[in-house]
Amino acid sequence: MDNFTNGQPGPGQRNRLMGLLETDDSIPEDKPTSSKKDERSGLHGKKGEPQPLETPYQKESSDFPPKVMINLNYRPGLVSNQKDPNRFDRDRLFSAVSRGSPEALNGLLEYLRRTSKFLTNSEYTDAKTGKTCLMKALLNLKNGKNDTIPLLLEIDQKTQNPRPLVNVACSDCYYRGQTALHIAIEKRSLDLVKLLVENGADVHARAHGEFFRKKKEGVCFYFGELPLSLAACTNQLDVVEYLLNNPHQKARLQEQDTLGNTVLHALVMIADDTEENTKFVSTVYVEILKAGVKLDPTWKLEEIVNYDGLNPLQLAAKTGKVEIFKHIIQREIKDPVYRHLSRKFTEWTYGPIHVSLYDLSSLDSFEENSVLEILAYSSDTPNRYKMVVLEPLNKLLQQKWETFASKRFYFSFISYLSFMIIFTAIAYYQPLRVKPSFPVEFTAGGFLWVSGLIIILLGGIYLIFAQSLYLRRRRQSLKTMCSDSCIEILMYVS
Repeated sequence: MDNFTNGQPGPGQRNRLMGLLETDDSIPEDKPTSSKKDERSGLHGKKGEPQPLETPYQKESSDFPPKVMINLNYRPGLVSNQKDPNRFDRDRLFSAVSRGSPEALNGLLEYLRRTSKFLTNSEYTDAKTGKTCLMKALLNLKNGKNDTIPLLLEIDQKTQNPRPLVNVACSDCYYRGQTALHIAIEKRSLDLVKLLVENGADVHARAHGEFFRKKKEGVCFYFGELPLSLAACTNQLDVVEYLLNNPHQKARLQEQDTLGNTVLHALVMIADDTEENTKFVSTVYVEILKAGVKLDPTWKLEEIVNYDGLNPLQLAAKTGKVEIFKHIIQREIKDPVYRHLSRKFTEWTYGPIHVSLYDLSSLDSFEENSVLEILAYSSDTPNRYKMVVLEPLNKLLQQKWETFASKRFYFSFISYLSFMIIFTAIAYYQPLRVKPSFPVEFTAGGFLWVSGLIIILLGGIYLIFAQSLYLRRRRQSLKTMCSDSCIEILMYVS
């Protein structure tokens, strides 16, 4: 049974209180005062743009929402207004870590234990972004190092923090979900990545704030939310290899973000068709596939679809990324261990003649969301005319035309031409009055006239259903429908 001793809760009661409420040992003059003029609202130019996570020109926000806290040093009638010289507030802590001075953190562990505080308490974070002292240290590296980082992790472990500092994420709408591991990867420091993972960093944490989403306007950087995707999209193969093979928590290649995208989807998303970008994206893409083979040869990473039903190849076609699309469909790996990852297999060569076999999975139109279907029916897909001329698409279309498409085209053309001739003839000889001037008799002329009406009726029904199916398959927006399909709409209405 836990009792209060000398005005303070006993050990068991203290642990329960720490799990529910934070502690506070400040005096009134230590209370931070927030001023609207001092906040970061003036740091970003346009409305809706993210404020910087770290800047030397502005202090962290202290505009905390009201919160109930417990002062474990409280004694009825003995409250002291003297400032504790050993007290660590956020400004003192952040100043020490930003300078990279571990000596300035002497006494921090004892202070946290004495006051039952943790480094993840709200008073040690930025009120606007949720940035912690560990993130502050990672954002202020000198020559790729900050000696306070190992010390912060050690102190956090010794205080037995129920919410480990290494996995605390930003909480604002722009940087939500970003952890210290994301920042270490962005800083391109493999040593810090190893240190964080060794101390329990979650390798599947998702940075899904507004800043990390794909947008047409505004400042953003979409990389697939996951630490592995961030390392891949910033061309850090050493970090990718470590995340996949470390002994603490291995990253999963099949892991998907909030859009259903894997690391391969993310690489396609950041492709921009420039020479330098295409070179590194293609290299990392192949290395990811090879890493998957090493971990489990049965994995089929390129068959994983996102929540739009698109695999990486289909996504490249949908977004019009010509160079990465070309690389995927013409990928040829000579190494026998990884040759099965190829989509192009050179069968034989003779001088300038090359005979190659291609993998047509996800390309041919018999599959749902196939590349041919996307290029044929998605009128808002950029660069689709550049993609259809690439091999093997060009050869595939040519063979389809020669085997059956040309016959279907000529048959449809003749059928439609015949329909229009019959329609015109019936309309020309149609009486102006509702009641015909001559009775319909079973003569050659009457039979032809009735047959023509039946053909027009059946042809009209067929055109309505065929055109409806065609418009549905195109999945057009209102803009593209008005610009590209005005003739189809007029024919459909008429």
